[in-house]
Amino acid sequence: MKTLLTLVRHGRPDRADRLLGRTDPGLTPQGWQQMQVSCDGLEVDGIISSPLSRCAEFAHHLSRQRRLPLTIEPGIQELDFGQWDGVDFETLWQSTDGAFELYWQTPWQQTPPQGESTQALHQRVEQTLLRCAREHPGRHLLLLTHAGVMRVVLAWLLEGSRNGNAHLSRVTLGHGARLSLSLYQDEQGQIWPQLLELFNPEEGR
Repeated sequence: MKTLLTLVRHGRPDRADRLLGRTDPGLTPQGWQQMQVSCDGLEVDGIISSPLSRCAEFAHHLSRQRRLPLTIEPGIQELDFGQWDGVDFETLWQSTDGAFELYWQTPWQQTPPQGESTQALHQRVEQTLLRCAREHPGRHLLLLTHAGVMRVVLAWLLEGSRNGNAHLSRVTLGHGARLSLSLYQDEQGQIWPQLLELFNPEEGR
């Protein structure tokens, strides 16, 4: 039995010049439109959303509009960047004594101060996807989420190395980017993921 998952990155938020993890700005009008474009025409059985406003506000709107069940799922919210969360990128590059640069180069070996590790992010995202497959066999679900989550999903799908930053530097996921995958569960309960589509409507962050 296959479960189809379509992940959509939130549209452009307010304060996009900052490192947005758990910091919780809403969408700009442009960001709202980007999500409408990415979700238009998708035929899904339900919606699962990050609890953060830049995903959840649109999720509630789409759920009401299409009369689809909505689940708010903390497992697909963005990484918690701790003390760096909400700080503008210029400050992070210039005022962290190289710590932010080192984190960007080797995210699997570094953790933001008082933040969440990349390993923890990877673990919770993978567990959430596997749970979706087991709880919703044969369904097509729309997940409204974040770039960090989607990059982890790509690394998981392609069995990327956990030693470097390839999942960060080699993948562009603009606002409104869309990723589709299937999760096939065999008779022994093993789940086999497969990438189906990567749609990127906007370059860069």
